[in-house]
Amino acid sequence: MGFFVDPPFALFCLEQLSSGTLNDLLLTAHEGSFSQWYFYLATASYDSAPKKKPDGTPGPGTQTPVPDSFTSPFVGQSVADVAQWLKQKPDEVSLEPKFFAVLDKKATQGKVVLCRLGDREGKGNKVSCVLEEAKYSSLRLAGMEYGTWEELVHDKGEYKPDI
Repeated sequence: MGFFVDPPFALFCLEQLSSGTLNDLLLTAHEGSFSQWYFYLATASYDSAPKKKPDGTPGPGTQTPVPDSFTSPFVGQSVADVAQWLKQKPDEVSLEPKFFAVLDKKATQGKVVLCRLGDREGKGNKVSCVLEEAKYSSLRLAGMEYGTWEELVHDKGEYKPDI
């Protein structure tokens, strides 16, 4: 049996955030995940998204620094909207299809919203979310196993992103 999740994870910025805030969050998540770049800061195009390598391994997520010119095309969108972007990704794009993250107003407080698309088996369009400290966020997603999402929601409570 393979891994339950397959990083990198799409990271959608739903609020206009400075490049400094984005860099801080990405670096904090990176340091908290034993130096893995698990988050890909999503853009409008799939062209810049990580692609599967010839050996089948995933490409890396976004590394800092994020350019000062970065503006998210997802500002003001809902979690359901960005989940559809993820569902429509081309096969060669190497992003985890069930789990992703969003940045809402809590991002300025060092928080990341973790999300799961679908039910335990990954079926359906329901999105559930929890709020997590950036330093634990990417490793928390990377460590997902069957049933651990339900435990996480039970422990932290379901969160509705603040946009």
